[in-house]
Amino acid sequence: MPSLTFAMNRTCAPHLPLGEFIALARGAAVSAVEIRNDVAGQEFMDGTPAADLRRRLDDAGLKVASVNALQRFNDWTSEREAEARALIAYAAKLGAPGLVMCPVIDEAHGWLEAELERNLRDALRGLRPILADQGVTGYVEPLGMRGSTLMRQAKAVEAVADIDGWDNFALCYDTFQYFRCGDDRTVPQHVGLVHVSGISRSDLTPGELSEPDRELVFVDDRVGNVVQLRALASAGFKGYVSMEPFSPRIQQDPSLGTRLQASFAYLNAAVGAEGTSMQRAGA
Repeated sequence: MPSLTFAMNRTCAPHLPLGEFIALARGAAVSAVEIRNDVAGQEFMDGTPAADLRRRLDDAGLKVASVNALQRFNDWTSEREAEARALIAYAAKLGAPGLVMCPVIDEAHGWLEAELERNLRDALRGLRPILADQGVTGYVEPLGMRGSTLMRQAKAVEAVADIDGWDNFALCYDTFQYFRCGDDRTVPQHVGLVHVSGISRSDLTPGELSEPDRELVFVDDRVGNVVQLRALASAGFKGYVSMEPFSPRIQQDPSLGTRLQASFAYLNAAVGAEGTSMQRAGA
């Protein structure tokens, strides 16, 4: 059974300078990181050229799991197209296999079901030639919070299939988002990237949880990361499994490096306990 490879999203420590974040990733024994375009004062937003960032990561022995993210991708406008072209070109220069793409989140979006379907397909059609030209995959990420215009994986799969787009798109499967909206279908053959995070608090229903509740994954996790990862591994998933916490408490934890190592070790042991061969990247 194929091994799963761990990566780290920049949300693990958005406050750290690049050099310290790289050191954190190396200490956690991951082989890749996700670069974000929404962290003020850090790489990308500070104008760091892709070539310079790639050189620093190469020197550290780290690959790039994705550039994260093109927001509101399914609201396809000329401004969105320009943003997409810039992000996709940056991802290509960085050597990233894909660009994460997030849907519109707005409880007052006002789109009827037919508009949701049409807007999603129009955006995918607009993105497909840009992705193809740069050799980058578009990682469509369903998000499960209220106001999301794309919650469930099945909707994304149907839309990509409708435009015959599997050469250029894959799913970004977020275990928390799957849990939050009560999704009931997985399509491992179309997953290109996995985001994991854990929920330990028990006082909120899944629908009441929000991004700051997302922590590292340990035995008290409510999301069901172990079960979801076992299913993906059994189906032959070969992409990155990227830790993506948003909890300020985790991000500012002075023992973050140790905690990350412990979380990866827990997942490694828990998933492997069912016969899945799973390793930390670089181990």
